[in-house]
Amino acid sequence: MNDKVVNLDKQDGRKPGDIVIEGDAMDRFARTFEASARRWELVVYPAMLAFVVLAAYGFFLIYTLSKDINILAQGMDPEMGKHLSDISDSVIILSENVRTMTRRVYKMSDTLEDISGKMDTLENLDPMLVNMRGLNASVSDLSTSVRGITFTSDAMRQEMNRMGHSMRPLNFMGDFMPW
Repeated sequence: MNDKVVNLDKQDGRKPGDIVIEGDAMDRFARTFEASARRWELVVYPAMLAFVVLAAYGFFLIYTLSKDINILAQGMDPEMGKHLSDISDSVIILSENVRTMTRRVYKMSDTLEDISGKMDTLENLDPMLVNMRGLNASVSDLSTSVRGITFTSDAMRQEMNRMGHSMRPLNFMGDFMPW
């Protein structure tokens, strides 16, 4: 193993500082490089094969996805934009109607609260109800009395009618009587 580094002068066509390796060093370098290359081949070739497989699978996925999107696009209605616009307008109108209903429900709630408050004051009307019962009894008595007056008036009318029939023969005397 005699490795010599020789610096040659300009006479051999070499520059000063050039390194020349002699002997079996070059042979050892070649063998070491080949062994290192074999180790890298064990890593690089399977990695390249895995990359090709993954690239093919990625292409397959993209192709399948584009095919599915094409089927989906063909299945859509060509006037879907118009229909979506109509749906959007309907949703806006529906939203306005819901707002109107909400306002009306709030008003109804306020009105029901007022009614509830007024109903609470009706609980204090018990004395008035007693007076109204008395008034109702008085009106009932008045109705009975009016019925009696009506009956009596009818009897008087009938008597006056009989009296008028009985006085007809004396009708000729009406000319002589002042009443």
